[in-house]
Amino acid sequence: MPTPDPDRAALARERLAAKRRRASNLRRRVVAAALATFALAWGVIAFNGSMGSEATTTDTASTGTTTSTVIPSATTDESATTTDDDTVTTAQS
Repeated sequence: MPTPDPDRAALARERLAAKRRRASNLRRRVVAAALATFALAWGVIAFNGSMGSEATTTDTASTGTTTSTVIPSATTDESATTTDDDTVTTAQS
C-alpha cells in the first residue's frame, strides 16, 4: 500500500481543519442568533406584559352618560333611555 505524498496529506489536513472551523463558526452564529431571538422575545413580553392579560395598571373613572330619545308613536307616546351599559328602559306616559 503506497503512502500518500506528504504535501497531499498536509493539504488534506488543512482542508479538514478549515471545514471544522467553518462548522464551528456556523454553530456559534446559530447559537448567538437563537439566544438573541430568545432575549428579544422576553424583552418584548416584559415591556408589553403578558400576551393573554387584559388587566390594566391604572384605574379609569367611569362617567355614566345618559341619552334620551323620544320615539313618536301613532297610539302611545314612548320614550327610550339608554346608558353606556347598553340597557334600554322604556316608559309609557
